[in-house]
Amino acid sequence: MPLNSSVRENGEIIITSGDRLTIETSADFARIVRDALEASAVVAIEFDPAVEIDITGMQILCSACKSAAQNGKIFSYRGLQPLALGAFIATSGAERHAICKHNNDSTCIWFGGSK
Repeated sequence: MPLNSSVRENGEIIITSGDRLTIETSADFARIVRDALEASAVVAIEFDPAVEIDITGMQILCSACKSAAQNGKIFSYRGLQPLALGAFIATSGAERHAICKHNNDSTCIWFGGSK
C-alpha cells in the first residue's frame, strides 16, 4: 500500500502510510498531511503493519496532531499502531502517559496513551 490519502463519504480523510515514514518520504508525507488537515476536520492515518518509522516520520505525526488540535480538528490513527512505532517510542525513551497540552489536554495517542 503506497503513501496516499483518500476521502470518505463523511468527509474524513484517511492517509495510508505505505511502508516507510522516514526522512526519504518526509516531504511527501508532510505535504499529504498538510493538505488533508486543510481539507477536512477529521484526518486519520492507517498504518501498513510493516511500516518503517524514523524520527522525521514521528515529528510529522506529532506536529500534525498539535496543528489539528490547535485548529479544532482531529488527527488520529485507525486500526493498530505498528510494531515499529512502539519500538521507536520505547528505544528513544519517549514513552509517556501524561496529558498533552497541545492535544486538548488528552493523553498523547502517539507516545503511549490511547486514542
